Parts: sequence; C-alpha cells; structure tokens
Amino acid sequence: MSPLPSLPVEVWRHIFSLLIRVPGVLLSDRLDPFSETRGADVYWTMAPSTRTALLLVNKDWYSIVSELIHEHIHLTSSTQVIIFANRLEQSKAEDGVRALGSLTRRVDVQLHNPHPDDGRHLARLLRCTPNLEIFINSNFYMSLTPSAQTILPPTQTPHEVIQALLTCAHSLCRVEWTCNESPGWSDLMDLLRELRGLRSLTLANIYGTFPEKPRQEHLILPNLRTLILGDSPSFSHASLGNVPLNTLLLMLSKSPEQLPCLHRLEGFSPFSPDFLRTHGHKIRIVRTVAYTPLLPEIIAKCPNLETFVTIFPHQQLDNLYHPTLKRIGIFPISEDLVGVPIQIFAAYIMKPLEDLMCQIEESNLPKLRQIRIRNTGTLAGVVEHAHFIQKWRKRWGSRGVRFDDKDGSPFQSEIPGESGGDLVPHSRGSIYP
Repeated sequence: MSPLPSLPVEVWRHIFSLLIRVPGVLLSDRLDPFSETRGADVYWTMAPSTRTALLLVNKDWYSIVSELIHEHIHLTSSTQVIIFANRLEQSKAEDGVRALGSLTRRVDVQLHNPHPDDGRHLARLLRCTPNLEIFINSNFYMSLTPSAQTILPPTQTPHEVIQALLTCAHSLCRVEWTCNESPGWSDLMDLLRELRGLRSLTLANIYGTFPEKPRQEHLILPNLRTLILGDSPSFSHASLGNVPLNTLLLMLSKSPEQLPCLHRLEGFSPFSPDFLRTHGHKIRIVRTVAYTPLLPEIIAKCPNLETFVTIFPHQQLDNLYHPTLKRIGIFPISEDLVGVPIQIFAAYIMKPLEDLMCQIEESNLPKLRQIRIRNTGTLAGVVEHAHFIQKWRKRWGSRGVRFDDKDGSPFQSEIPGESGGDLVPHSRGSIYP
C-alpha cells in the first residue's frame, strides 16, 4: 500500500468535511421548498465502520474526524443521549475551551416515546454545547398495539431542556418542534425573548393554555425569516383551528416591527387575517397544508409573493390572480411510498391533478415561470402517465413556463407508440385530451 500523501492538516480537514458533512445540514434556515435536497436527506450519515476506520489511521485524522462528527449530533435512542451527554461532559472537564461540545452546531433529537430521564440527560448535553446554532426536536409519542397505532396527545418539553437551550441563546438561530412534543407557553416566551438571532422557527404546537401575562407582551423577533406553524402535512387537519398557534399569530400581529425580516410563512390554513394584514407585504414564500376557501384572500394579502406551495390534493386555484407569483409547487400529502391500483390512482390522484393544472392555466399569473410537481410518495406514480406529462409539458412550454419534477429537471415521458425506447406503464381510458 502506498503511503498517504503528506498534506497540511487544513487540507485534510477540507477533504473530510466533504466526506462527512451532509450538504445543507448546518444551514441556519430551512431549505428552499424548490431545493433538490429534501429535509430528510440531512439525516444521511457515513457508515459507522467507515468512521471507525478513519478514526484509527493516525492522530491527526482522529482529531479532524472526531471534530467533524460532533458538529451534528443526531440522537435516536435514550442510550445515545446518555453516551453523548457523558462524552461531552468529560471533554468539557478535561479540554476546557477546546471541548468537543464547543464544536457542536446542530443537535437533532428524535426519540420514540421518550422516558422522563431523557430530558435530564438531553439538558446535560445541551449545557455542553455553547455554540449551538440549530436545535431540532422531533420526539414522537405513539401507542402501538397489534391492531392499531394511536398518536398520543401533545406532551410538554421538559423545563430543564428549555433552560439548557437558554445557555446557548447567543448562537441559536434555528429551533424546531416538529412532532407532538412541544414547549409550554411560559418556556416558549422565555426562549423567544432571548433568541435575538433567531432566523427560523417551527412549532407543530404549543403545550398548555395561554397564560395572562404574555397576552400584553410586545414580542419582537428582529431576524426571523421563516415561520412554520402546525403539524406535518400527513396530519394537517389536526392543525385547523389550533388555538395556541392562532394566539401566537395574534401576538405577532400588533405591528410590522415585530417581524421586520419575515420572508417565508408555512403551515395550517387559514392564516390569521390580522397577521397577514400586518406582515403580508414582506412574505415571498407561502406553503399551506390544508384546504381553505380563503386561499385567494390569503394570496392577495401577500402582494409581493413569489413562491406558492400547495399540499396536493388540498387546494383549488380557481381564477387566481397575482402579479408577482413566479413559482407554484404541488407537493404530496405524504412522501411515504404507497401502492394503489392504477384505476384508483387515476381517479383520486390524476383526475384532481388534471383539474388543478387546468385551474392554474386559466389563472392570471403574468410572472409565472415554473411549476414543480414533487413526484414522490403519493404523487410518485405521476411519471407513469405519459399523456399527462406530454400534454402539460407542451402547454407550459408554449408559455415559457418550466414544468419540472422533484429534482428540478423537466419531466420526461414518452407516449406509447411514439418512441422506440422502453415505455412506461399508463392507464387505459386516458383522462387527457
């Protein structure tokens, strides 16, 4: 075996960062909805055996790889929480300012039915990460039986976890609660008051009743660009009429100075009319996850909107008008793989999708330049309907509008009999003229 090239440590660090660091994992804001990278892709990680091999080569490699591994900590079990908490505490005691926890920029915690002790150990870990920038809580509570699975009522994030997050308030710029564990009102207010650099906030819910004291508070989030409220699309109807989230919107609706940098709004519908009246002119990206007849009004209150994403099949876009809208995304309600008989798919997916495309075509959108169908999950079978793809590729192309798939590439599909290559399956009795 030839010897390893003699390179400066900085060069090896760059090489290993390309191998170990996942693209987008350290972004201070959510990925653009039209990005080719999915949010789930940041959880890709190098195989443990490969990491171990790199750690064992020599002292320099061990130091570099160990630092990069601890930039992003992804916790999926109680055992991992304890191991990392112990490791970071030990490093803090022995290494001081060069401790491994000082290198940690992102922590994801994704525990299924967490034990009460998990919160205490997570708080220990967070108190060792003074430069933390991103905290993602996806803890999930569910009851499983042989015959069914039941999503349990919302649970509160332990107070000591919030207190631990406050120790790195100067560096935190992105915090998310994405499942059915949520911060309580008082804890959330304490956190938001201190996070002056917060750029992205995601709240699936807020735990408990709204106390009287914050009702008069004039909360200001000077750097917030992205606000995402409500459950994931698969459970979007649980967000409708969500009193805590609506209360938060009302709190933030008193004056434009409360959210001077707001750029992107996502979540349940309908959004608070007061909120849109106050902040709508700043918003460039809107994504809704549930049907509302008020959609034209919502879009009208965002006069500078550039991107609209709808979760199919929730919206109708009859006679839509907007002078600045450039991109429309049609995303699936679930990205989980599904399989249904082709007749059912044609009736319940392709026919409504055809209707939606006709509605967009008939709308008055002078700046429209791109339509993207995220053909994954419940929309994965769209590519098998060649007549649909070819029809709308031609129609949008004639208007100078890109018609793209989930990767941002133009849709490609051939109608049987018009190509000598492999044919994709399609349904009989086509619904496309």
